[in-house]
Amino acid sequence: MKKIALALLVSITITTVTTAQLRKIPAKVTEAFKAQFITTEQLEWQDNITNFEAQFSQGGVSKSAKYTKEGTWIETTSIIAFEGLSAEIKDGFEKSKYANWEIKTVSIIEQPNKVVMYEIVVKNDDIQKRNLFFSRKGQLLKNNITI
Repeated sequence: MKKIALALLVSITITTVTTAQLRKIPAKVTEAFKAQFITTEQLEWQDNITNFEAQFSQGGVSKSAKYTKEGTWIETTSIIAFEGLSAEIKDGFEKSKYANWEIKTVSIIEQPNKVVMYEIVVKNDDIQKRNLFFSRKGQLLKNNITI
């Protein structure tokens, strides 16, 4: 009985430590977020050690936005359906060697002073997974292996 109680206590402690916010979100970060995203729902903040990430919903779209500790915007990711992609991006994907792989997620990635990218995460089996990044014109820009 003592072993079970100790195991439970250790488990609760680990869960609390791993889910706890490491630092308070700086006011510069929350102010930058509020200026960029006026209306949001279900806002949750996460401390990623090197940046702060807001996970939220806007107009029914799940999004995340990352900021430096100084409040400088790093990127915004919006989750969309494959059907929401333009014909050019769908065509680019269909012409790729990954067209018959299972589509896991599709997102739009916006970064300051960079080209907007469209990420399609695909899976062939439990081992073969890829992050495919397309331009607005459907050109495959990057192809990263993922776990």
